[in-house]
Amino acid sequence: MQTARWSRAYDCPWSPEAEGTTTTSSPGTGHQRLRFVVVQDTPGVWLVRGLEHDVVVEGRSIGTAVREAIKFVRAHTAFDMRHDLMPLSAFPPAPPSYWQAYGAGTPLSLTQLGITPPDDWEICAVVAHRRP
Repeated sequence: MQTARWSRAYDCPWSPEAEGTTTTSSPGTGHQRLRFVVVQDTPGVWLVRGLEHDVVVEGRSIGTAVREAIKFVRAHTAFDMRHDLMPLSAFPPAPPSYWQAYGAGTPLSLTQLGITPPDDWEICAVVAHRRP
């Protein structure tokens, strides 16, 4: 018999008003949060969309799409830090329909996919039941 374990995805508030979008006070300091909504676009194509920063990445599987989204976050964070900018500041929040999809989605374990978030980032993900 297997027992269900609480997912860290539920530790992330789902609304844009909850706790603000980030907790940093200057570029390269503190801790950033980014929540992903994963949705199937077409058979064999999965989209990952960020909530606090509206980034969109696709892949042929859920794992591939999330890994590519993490690579995107790492690359843009490094660029922004080199230019003394807040990480991902060029990307505004996602539309409300994606925040609602996050609240209704099924939590996704990054650990089970073998994915490690970038330093100073808390990343949570859910799979949406339908496309927002």
